Amino acid sequence: MVATKLFEPGAGRMRVDRYELVGEIASGGMATVYLARLGGVGGFQRFVAMKRLHPHLQNEKEFVEMFLDEARLSAGIHHPNVVSILEVGASPVGYYLVMEYVEGDTLARILARAAGKGDRIPTPIALRIVIDSLQGLNAAHELKDDKGVSVELVHRDVSPQNILVGIDGVSRITDFGVARATSRLSSTRVGQLKGKLAYMAPEQAQGEGIIDRRADVFSAGVLLWETLAGKRLFKAETEVATLQRVMNEPIPDLARVAPHLSSELCAVVNQALERDPNLRFATAGQFADALESAAVTRDGIAPPRDVAAFVKQMLGEEIEQQRDAVRAWLAKSEPTHPPPLPLVTPSSVSVGAMSIPDGVQHGTRASGVDRAGRRLAVPLAALGAAIAALAAVVVLWLGHRDHAPAPLPTIVVAARPPEPAPLPAPPPAAVDTEVLPVTTPDALPSATAAESAGPPTRPPPILRQARPQKKKGGGEDLNVRNPYR
Repeated sequence: MVATKLFEPGAGRMRVDRYELVGEIASGGMATVYLARLGGVGGFQRFVAMKRLHPHLQNEKEFVEMFLDEARLSAGIHHPNVVSILEVGASPVGYYLVMEYVEGDTLARILARAAGKGDRIPTPIALRIVIDSLQGLNAAHELKDDKGVSVELVHRDVSPQNILVGIDGVSRITDFGVARATSRLSSTRVGQLKGKLAYMAPEQAQGEGIIDRRADVFSAGVLLWETLAGKRLFKAETEVATLQRVMNEPIPDLARVAPHLSSELCAVVNQALERDPNLRFATAGQFADALESAAVTRDGIAPPRDVAAFVKQMLGEEIEQQRDAVRAWLAKSEPTHPPPLPLVTPSSVSVGAMSIPDGVQHGTRASGVDRAGRRLAVPLAALGAAIAALAAVVVLWLGHRDHAPAPLPTIVVAARPPEPAPLPAPPPAAVDTEVLPVTTPDALPSATAAESAGPPTRPPPILRQARPQKKKGGGEDLNVRNPYR
């Protein structure tokens, strides 16, 4: 997150498709790189680097093709020392590609900080950074297409600005924006220079013919020379003077500039800087192997954890400040009062199961069930009183029928068969309020429970079969507030 210029939170949230732009990391002649955030379910978020083509180049066919070529080529390289391409897209604001975000800084800025202190990067740290970069570069050179044929990829812009040193101690090569492959869809015009002159191989600076991976080896040799010496190799005040140094002036011997280095290591660097491509290392992998062999005896190569400690020493305070700034930006950009979560969220749980009231399956009586019991107890008590009154009338009539007038023709009670046993009204205390509420349809747990009870014939069986059952497995119930259980 170092050197990221965060946007003003009050300026409105800027989005490109599903990515939210947080700040600007860097800007070049062809594109701008942003720090972006991808959000997801459950508070998920991931920071990425989004490279977006400048708006004024959207209609320039050559730049669009170069931009898309970078995406196609880089997406096929899978190596821990190469910045991964995650997505390529086109939106109303133009073309963009999404890359892995590396928290750290470029080798160019680290070199500048060391030079500002009158110091240089320790040799073992410098060797680990460059060897990591060479491993990633070699993976790019070995890239093959879908048919297994080598695409003969050449980066053509190997420079400290395109080496990212992470706080994890791993260095990665990035920015294949000017890369060229024999199978690329957009061809490069002969004589056109692309890249940085101070790191170009002589054959590349001439702008003629087809260059191969050995040009990248030369550029990596310049990078390593400057990292070990702590000073520039070919850079001059003007581009013409810089080109003259690259093409013709003798290359200073590293052993004289940095006498603390072993002669074996200096010899390896000198071989990578041979102007004749046939005298250089044929591949970046061979260059890395030679460095490891030469540094074993005296110079040493730092492990990634030492590189991580060095980066923390150089950039730790700035990284923490940047992290705090991003946290504050996120806090300001989020809504002050987020909307409450719905009580029931759709999920894989069936609708019937989610309609069960809380507490029923736990074996406890919820307040809604108690109220239903009280509602039923009142009419049942009234019904019992009415039956008792009717029974009293019948008993009085039977006891005095000899003295009563002649029965009317429309007497109905005498026509009903007498059933003395069920006629006495049960006392109110005998009403089973724990079971009776579920005898009515509106108090049943669900349609599924009613169907499992079977067709009703007599009230007592229905009362016992409709009793709610606990779930198996310890009685754990569905929580309708949590859609993930």
